[in-house]
Amino acid sequence: MGAAYHLEQLYENIRVTRMVGVPILNEKIKVQAVGFREWNQHVLGVLITPWFMNLMLLPTENTSWDGFKFGSKHSYTFEAGAFEFILGEEEDLGQYMSCSMFSPMFDFENHQAAVETAEAIVSGMFKIENKEELGSEDLPNDDKAQEDIAEESMLETVVEGAQAIGSMAKESLEKPLSRRELLRGGFLKNAVK
Repeated sequence: MGAAYHLEQLYENIRVTRMVGVPILNEKIKVQAVGFREWNQHVLGVLITPWFMNLMLLPTENTSWDGFKFGSKHSYTFEAGAFEFILGEEEDLGQYMSCSMFSPMFDFENHQAAVETAEAIVSGMFKIENKEELGSEDLPNDDKAQEDIAEESMLETVVEGAQAIGSMAKESLEKPLSRRELLRGGFLKNAVK
């Protein structure tokens, strides 16, 4: 996908210019865009760099972020629950939104471990069974009540959920994941218990 390639090129350029000599780089990790796909008039995926791993939302021509300010926070709901993104901007990219998964990246022994984690995060977001693990199964049927609770309670758990995912991913990286566990997103399901 063109947006993912452009994102990789931009952050590779940042790595070799602005990030030179910055001590938070894990030199075993490369810049890579993982799992990017169209979602709800956006492009969504995970960006891996030697200094962070973020969920990224990129706009499409149908995206309307009019009135959004730099640094503003916005919640988006996926099958697995709500995630909070922060609006950023890069001159060569324009506006984007990011949700931090890991920073810094020293917990990753190698690039492949980071890629496998990113793949599990992206696939886990689209599994409805993970929603129950995020504690959203008790939402009432009324649409307005669901919306209110989503804003009040789910937003409060977004950071906790991301941290739990990160902690479980770290533990998973310390022991090998079977291909079956990885493909089923097992580490994500356990991460949010």
